[in-house]
Amino acid sequence: MSEVEVKEENVLLTEQEVWSVIDFARGFNNLSYLSPDLINRRMQELSLLPEFASESKLQEYLKSPLDNEKNLRHFGQALEIISSPYKRLLHYLANMLAWDITYTPTNLVEGKEFSTPKYKKDLTAFENFLMKFDYRQEFPIVMKELLRNDAYFCCPRDAGTKIILQELPADYCKITGRWENGFLFSFDMYYFMQAGVDIDMFPSFFRKKYSEIWGSANTTDYHPHASPLNRASSSWVYWVDVPVDVGWVFKMQPEITTRLPYFTPLFPDLVLQPLMRSLQKNINMSTASRMILGEVPMLNQQQKTTVKDSIAISPALLGQFMALVKSAISEAVKVASAPLENMKAVSFPAENEMYDLFLRTALASSGVNTNLIFSSNIKPNAIETQLSLNVDEQMMFALYPQFDAFVSYYGNGFTKQYKFATRYEGTQFFTNRNQRKEEVLALLDKGIVLPQKIAAAHGMTPWEMRKMMEEAKANNFVDDLTPPQMVLMEKYAPEPAVGAGVPAKGKPLGGAKEGRPTKSDDKLTDGGEGTRARADNVGRGGKK
Repeated sequence: MSEVEVKEENVLLTEQEVWSVIDFARGFNNLSYLSPDLINRRMQELSLLPEFASESKLQEYLKSPLDNEKNLRHFGQALEIISSPYKRLLHYLANMLAWDITYTPTNLVEGKEFSTPKYKKDLTAFENFLMKFDYRQEFPIVMKELLRNDAYFCCPRDAGTKIILQELPADYCKITGRWENGFLFSFDMYYFMQAGVDIDMFPSFFRKKYSEIWGSANTTDYHPHASPLNRASSSWVYWVDVPVDVGWVFKMQPEITTRLPYFTPLFPDLVLQPLMRSLQKNINMSTASRMILGEVPMLNQQQKTTVKDSIAISPALLGQFMALVKSAISEAVKVASAPLENMKAVSFPAENEMYDLFLRTALASSGVNTNLIFSSNIKPNAIETQLSLNVDEQMMFALYPQFDAFVSYYGNGFTKQYKFATRYEGTQFFTNRNQRKEEVLALLDKGIVLPQKIAAAHGMTPWEMRKMMEEAKANNFVDDLTPPQMVLMEKYAPEPAVGAGVPAKGKPLGGAKEGRPTKSDDKLTDGGEGTRARADNVGRGGKK
């Protein structure tokens, strides 16, 4: 067979041939490589792409955070997998908020206008949106992603019976603008060219832009200054600007555009956790081991040497004796002998708290009181713990306005004349909820009635409380109540004032309670906490 000489030539493809190749790639990816395994893989990569880095690599990332924001986010995701305290810290803060809601009209509404059919119709439409959008389920997910990755990109989707937030891949989103309600972003349409991505699982906006970019020559101009509602007409190569009616951005640190995990300063400490765990393991192993040292006697120099090196026993015989001793003890005890004199055993004290102390010190640098997320034998200070909790609450309260803006913007899209502004409040801690209850009930004594605040303090929405009251009234719930018995009323009557049946020593007559009222847990001092824990008052006639 004769050799064939091949010559390389630069062949220029025509425009039609280029689009034919793109069409082939599109069909190859979307049809031939669309399977449950690939779809599952792409769904996993939406919010989890862990990448563990060494300590030296992490230092490089931290020296240039603007160029390594993606690497730092992926490293933070890897830390959450290997560090249980770090994961606990994220969930502690993310699940803290109570999402108790109140709302007020932004229009100038006065007096009888609140009872007009137009106002009631718009209020009903706004409340129906809030009932369809389960924010108590959706927003905690957003909070976790904010703490992990600093930003959350999503598309509100109306599924008929519910309105949900569909997460977008963070690595294909870029913040490219601001408006009065936060940030604006652009999306890399190349994401839909990957195998395993079904564009029909996303809003129709993306299919339309996909057809514009790959279906014909892209002639759309790039207008980054376009209004938030008209950003759909702006694109650059594969990047399209997403209008606010299609996508929304939540940001943990809204004062900066760079997307860095909130606890990035903790990473240099947390990257050492595997090393500290290994050191603690070595310490525990050394503590569990014991060694028996023995001296092999030497021959007197004046005696005749019959054994090599003047050892009084042969190595073979010594080995037999050591094997006999070893057979009688456990594996944790080592046996050794050496032909030396005045040998001493060296032992190291156990340091079982080294690893625990490292974790507490590292997590304490986050600003969160470790007593709130760890259990230990360290006695917490009640006042310091409460103040630390208040600081954590203030940090998370700062994020509420972003969610207020989101709910108000989308909810007002269902109304016509009247618009409403929402306000989220509260945390899940009983101290915060009790404080809000006391504040709103104190206003009742002054004639100030705030039904929405009462509902929020009890963890209900305004319409839930209203519906419960209407149902109770319609079913004559009050008529089914059993009147209190007079004997019980006398027994638990309030303490009478001095001069109204009170003896000279100040002890009330009848069955009234004696002593000072019991303080709530959030107002208890360290001394009172110790007294209650030791039950010192029981011996004095008290109950606690």
